[in-house]
Amino acid sequence: MKKLIIILSLLFLVACQSESTGPDVQVIDRIDKDDYMILLPFSASPIRNYHGTYLGRTDFMEIGSRLEAKSKDHFKPEEYYLAEGQVLTNSLLGQLVKRESTDNPYGLNPPSDSDFLIGTSNISVKDAVVVADVMEIDFHIQENSEYPLAGISLAIVLNQNLRTDDGFVTITDQVLYDYGTNMGRKLDRFIRSLTDLEDIPLFIALYVTNPTDAVLPGRFIGSGYFTARGGQFAKDDEVWALLPSTQATSLNTNLVEQFNQIKSALTVFTPEAVGVIGEVRFVNQQADFMRLTLTLQAKTYAEIQGLAQYTAQLIQEIDNRDYPIVVRINSISETLVLMELSEDDELNIIYTY
Repeated sequence: MKKLIIILSLLFLVACQSESTGPDVQVIDRIDKDDYMILLPFSASPIRNYHGTYLGRTDFMEIGSRLEAKSKDHFKPEEYYLAEGQVLTNSLLGQLVKRESTDNPYGLNPPSDSDFLIGTSNISVKDAVVVADVMEIDFHIQENSEYPLAGISLAIVLNQNLRTDDGFVTITDQVLYDYGTNMGRKLDRFIRSLTDLEDIPLFIALYVTNPTDAVLPGRFIGSGYFTARGGQFAKDDEVWALLPSTQATSLNTNLVEQFNQIKSALTVFTPEAVGVIGEVRFVNQQADFMRLTLTLQAKTYAEIQGLAQYTAQLIQEIDNRDYPIVVRINSISETLVLMELSEDDELNIIYTY
């Protein structure tokens, strides 16, 4: 798979880097033309443990990858270098995710003892925790042999489902967007209150998590670019859907029908049924990314190889496709094959045994 090849190649690139960029900083050159170059040494986020506690794998991968992709409209990969976020510390993040109060004016959660209206009838939640996390990635520019910070992207992670004594209630999208944009403007002011960051360009996005038992990632509902002179938010239209599902059918009936044909063909490939799970992300109501997971009890290499080649043939026959497809073939819980079909029809298959 293309991305896996890129990751494996990084080790070689690190070993071969010259010192031409300075004695302390090295640069990993991009392999894909649309990727950012990355600065070394890599500094881990000081708040990584907080993310690991409150975000599942599907969410932190979706937040990070989509935040980076969205940032490219404002921080061009040919001009900026990517680095892990270093501005937010545990102390600063603690202030943000706590409740707003006289002593904590930049808190992003409602004040203590307040009632949060969820937008359905007159239902409210006392002491609601709406903001769960804030994630950060940084962008640097080159000035001679130095790489100063030149931009920051932040994702405010919002809880749409709130626990009450009577069970969970769901905040409407409009209420969540309105609250998130207000907190986004507060976050902008907070970052600019920090030393030497008064004029830093900021990209702020609003991400909504799904319930904890959900199998799909959450989604971005809004974003905005801010400078010292101001900025504004706009709504984002993103959603993940299972294939097949009523939601996916409402967005792209043809795609669901083609998936059902692929699933029917693959299910009977071996004497024991092959499980096929499809997931697709829609952006502005258009398919943007698809992943398929195939699961079987493999008995021979030939059947794995045959299944991989047959799957590759089937996904290449999907029409009206301008998005990548990633396929994982598992034997029980062990991944044996990874496959990527790019939006440009470049196919990569890796057997991981």
